[in-house]
Amino acid sequence: MKHTLLNLNEGSFPIKVDKKFINLHGLEAVGAIKDPISVKLSIERFSKVLFLAKGSVSVTLESDCQTCFKKTLIKLNFKTDVGIKDIRYENIDRKGPLDIHYQDLEKFNIDVLISEEIYLNFPSIVTCCTIEGNEKIEEKNSNKIKPFQKIRDLMK
Repeated sequence: MKHTLLNLNEGSFPIKVDKKFINLHGLEAVGAIKDPISVKLSIERFSKVLFLAKGSVSVTLESDCQTCFKKTLIKLNFKTDVGIKDIRYENIDRKGPLDIHYQDLEKFNIDVLISEEIYLNFPSIVTCCTIEGNEKIEEKNSNKIKPFQKIRDLMK
């Protein structure tokens, strides 16, 4: 697989990335990519050590439902606004207002940034089951034996 590498320490800004990715390494754990990943980013130099990546990412992934284990499609279409710094600042930076992505700026891999953003925007719970399925479960629960129901009825 060919990686998209940039040297953020050189060149003119903003750097525009308008690309479709067929596959990205590291997304196997969230599901299978069904449509190409559409990426539109603009990377700007904010200061000597901080870069800013703004844009949008859209992808359709097929993942297992966590309730019934059927395959379900997850469509993600999100805006991203993330800071980029060199990897050497990772352990010394304090928490700031931006989410910061750390990577070697000499060999900046745009694929890693996109994979990380998809992971961060992927839902923590994947379910395809409808409300009707949940209502059936509630009906079964309402037929349970209620040992204190007689006492409740007497108190009324």
